[in-house]
Amino acid sequence: MSILQEVAHLGFTHAKRITAEDLVETVSATAETVTCFTIPADSIVDEVAYIVKTNFDGASSSELTVAVGDDDDADGFIAAASVHADATPLSSKVNTGAYFNDGTTANTVNSKAYDNAAVKTLSAVFTPTGDSNSDIDVGEIVIAARIRDLSKLK
Repeated sequence: MSILQEVAHLGFTHAKRITAEDLVETVSATAETVTCFTIPADSIVDEVAYIVKTNFDGASSSELTVAVGDDDDADGFIAAASVHADATPLSSKVNTGAYFNDGTTANTVNSKAYDNAAVKTLSAVFTPTGDSNSDIDVGEIVIAARIRDLSKLK
């Protein structure tokens, strides 16, 4: 079963599995961007989530954070959160970025529209502490999004 088939029943239209093998940056404490998928022009992104399937760990790394965003805001969908912290189990996040939270208790922002915009990419940014990303030798995360492509209505 593909990763998209695993999350489709939850309403997600796109998914990407990222493992420790995908993290190749060799400079210590340097962020690495992993492209997940394309966001078509005339689309609406109204949900983005991740689930840590296997905790990340390796070498002398003490923490690894991930943020999920687009070309305009690297953490617009999911604000930076730890996916590896020594002796701390980690699981999931959904819609914690500025595109979904206007900073009020009402949280009135609930999507990002790409009307008449150029094609964008949804990406995850991994930032290590204590080592480089390439020293992470175990871990798996799934990034999932619901993207409604309105151009299909034309």
